[in-house]
Amino acid sequence: MFFIDRLFIQQDHLQGGLPLVGRHVIEKIDLETGEKLPTSVNQKIIEGSHSTKLTIRCDGVRVRVEGNPSRWQRMDNLFGLKTLDECVEVFNHILAKHGLPAFTKNTKMYHRQTPEGKASQLVGNGAEITAIDWTVNHEVGKGNEQSFIRGMSSMQIGRGRKPKLYPDGNTCNWGEASTWNMTKLYNKAVELKRHLQKDERKRDVIQPERLSYIHDLINYCEQKGVVREEHSLRQSLLKRYNLQFYGAVSEKDFIPHLQEIDKAMKTIHISHDEHQSIAHQLLEASAVKTLRQANTTMSYFTMWQHGTDLRNMLSNSQFYEHKARLKVIGIDIGQQFDVSRICPTLKRSQVIEIKHLNVPDWYHLPVVAQSNILPFKAYA
Repeated sequence: MFFIDRLFIQQDHLQGGLPLVGRHVIEKIDLETGEKLPTSVNQKIIEGSHSTKLTIRCDGVRVRVEGNPSRWQRMDNLFGLKTLDECVEVFNHILAKHGLPAFTKNTKMYHRQTPEGKASQLVGNGAEITAIDWTVNHEVGKGNEQSFIRGMSSMQIGRGRKPKLYPDGNTCNWGEASTWNMTKLYNKAVELKRHLQKDERKRDVIQPERLSYIHDLINYCEQKGVVREEHSLRQSLLKRYNLQFYGAVSEKDFIPHLQEIDKAMKTIHISHDEHQSIAHQLLEASAVKTLRQANTTMSYFTMWQHGTDLRNMLSNSQFYEHKARLKVIGIDIGQQFDVSRICPTLKRSQVIEIKHLNVPDWYHLPVVAQSNILPFKAYA
């Protein structure tokens, strides 16, 4: 089940006269004519509990809020708000605290006049969504996260959108600089750890109950092998399919644009392979007593692997000694090496099964009414 991870929304009040809300008011004057241009306001950042932030801005006509309503006033957002109405309710509470009118639903749409030669624009009488992120969690099994992400990174999705696998293997995205949409897969446990480390570097005082809860979340994500799928739908796509009109669209209208990863997962077969060096396999199987003996036998194995005839290189006793050691782990240096028949460092291979991640009983699901009673302050 998808839920909303980030939402940018705005609404114009053409009658004007709304209070200015932001960090700075910017007055502009045309240097050639001396004419005073419309006043602009930059965004104001507000901070709630657990270092959560949203931005708000009003220039007297346009009201705009940006942020993650599922994360607002919460310790995490492993699971979030599923409907637009819930997200807008969070934002409307903040608008009310600043003396601004609430975001309203569109009840009618009409074509606005545009300069000659340009296509007319469809506008509504309510709030406009300019960007929205939809996300869902997948359970791929403990330790399989990087193998799954690496496997998916071998495929293009959509209309030729190429993958970008990050060096650490924990994140892959498609269409990073796109004005249309960006799709991402990432290891959720790693992301939670990075956020926790960031808070610790700030030397923020982390309450014991919050720290315990976050550690439980990290452990849960590691045990289940949680990979998050995220779709960032940008303004160009929203306008192309008329998805920007809050109230005139429902959550199911976005689903057709969130299927690319699901389609790719149905066509690809991904396995998780565990590899171990020959030396460590020999030690684990008790074929040798010391690491030095293991490394010596491994060096002769490497020569055999590259085509060297060890019978011509070693005495009979040495050859059979190393042959006996290697046979314990299933390698016979008395035969010619055949790469198509043997992968000597492969310890175990298993097909990755993808499941929907269930909500644990102890998880604190978002409740809008609870978020709206918590205080917040201006951050910048």
